[in-house]
Amino acid sequence: MSLNFGEIIEPSTRAFWDEYDENDEDRSPLEPLQWEWLNEDGTEEKLDQVKLLLVLEGQGISDFVATAVLKGGLPICRLNHGAVNIYYDSQSGLLVCSSEEKDLNLFSLITDKLAMWLDIAEQVVAIAFHPKVMHKGTPITDAEEVCFIRRINGQMTRYQELEAPNVITGISAGVLCYRKFKQLEASVYACYMDSPILDSVSTKPVLELMKSLSIDCDNSYSLKNRISSNLYL
Repeated sequence: MSLNFGEIIEPSTRAFWDEYDENDEDRSPLEPLQWEWLNEDGTEEKLDQVKLLLVLEGQGISDFVATAVLKGGLPICRLNHGAVNIYYDSQSGLLVCSSEEKDLNLFSLITDKLAMWLDIAEQVVAIAFHPKVMHKGTPITDAEEVCFIRRINGQMTRYQELEAPNVITGISAGVLCYRKFKQLEASVYACYMDSPILDSVSTKPVLELMKSLSIDCDNSYSLKNRISSNLYL
């Protein structure tokens, strides 16, 4: 049998598709996404101004965001499901969205929930953490680095632009597309990390990036000690 490259061969029976349809039907629908406000009366807060909406996205970033970026600040609200927290500093007008969400089906819904702030923010910047292996065509000089950064629409030319076939996903892609549709500016910085464990070395370039964006963050980040073994001595 001769086949052409890229030719789609459909299965001879519907056994595969029937099984797929059954799994899809068994999946329980998610509850509508809602903000849970963490103030005393649980009511929505109207923010006076948002000078910068900063989206920080990636796995295992909660401690880094809470200590090095927010310096112990508490969230003002969070989503009822989906690992997303919102922080706000009224003095600086900084609104931070911290996300460790992995469900692909939630990214567009989360972007919709951020729309009320995306519409009024003077500036929107997303910083996304990715494993280095996700970057295609990494130069040798960057391959030797613990962390290297690529930009989309960013003004800082010290960082190279993200080139095809590399893409961004998640909330970062959602806010960028939303702002572009509204004819508003937004930028994304993709941070490609050598290790999923964030420490003082891997986060140094990220903190330097935030300093360049005039974000009041710490100069360094120290990883908390974690128990990584269940062995008894």
